[in-house]
Amino acid sequence: MNESEYEFPKGEEIVYLRPPKEEYKGKMKPFYNPANFPELQPLLDNWEKIRDEVLSYEKKNGFLNITNTLSPGKVTGKGKWNLTYLMSFSRIYHSNIELFPFTWSVLQQIPNIVFAGVSILPPHTTINPHYGDTNGIVRGHLGLIIPSNDTNELGINVSEEINGWKEGEIFCFMNVIKHWVWNKTSERRYVIMFDFIPQPLVHKQKEICARGLGSQSFIYMYKHWSWVKSLPEFLYEPMCRLFALIWRVYLPFQRRLKFLP
Repeated sequence: MNESEYEFPKGEEIVYLRPPKEEYKGKMKPFYNPANFPELQPLLDNWEKIRDEVLSYEKKNGFLNITNTLSPGKVTGKGKWNLTYLMSFSRIYHSNIELFPFTWSVLQQIPNIVFAGVSILPPHTTINPHYGDTNGIVRGHLGLIIPSNDTNELGINVSEEINGWKEGEIFCFMNVIKHWVWNKTSERRYVIMFDFIPQPLVHKQKEICARGLGSQSFIYMYKHWSWVKSLPEFLYEPMCRLFALIWRVYLPFQRRLKFLP
């Protein structure tokens, strides 16, 4: 794995992937050195308490089985990928953060984090190749419970570069690039998955969040409402931007509107 210094390439535009063509052709690097992002230190300082909070929940309630993701990659094998959102493009999942208050308190110490969730990959399960949402964010993984450090058994491939997890450590990558994940072990893999706006783009944080949610809203409609696919394709981008405007208005008020999902 080649960890790069972060930079937003000259001439690169921020893109938001959506159907029918979900493909990234930009110049971002696959992996970034986490030392470039000192603002993530609270996660490293508190990883054991975060892990223990997740395990405490499961001890009382059984295996965590809340899945909020649109799951852009198909999952094959014996298990089902579980991803419990705490926040997505700054949209707060109130019912979920109530389950993990300590983890949420740590995340709030990092103002440029815009997505976070508890990601659990069961044994003998593969998340097939897929693209992420946008090149406006960097994705991080914080290892909580990692049953193997052998990347042949447990790993991630981003643009043909392979990485694995270590407990209490972070790695950062560009998830808008095609990637896939595998767990060939007999145990569950636990990580905190998070997205953050890198400092060169942080002045665009509100725009990136609104545009990201706008695209996700369109993706949901495209996948669940067949009539959307019959619309002229030139309408897709205006629809995404309209949804983004709605989210831009909603996000500042969400903490007062906890009755909404």
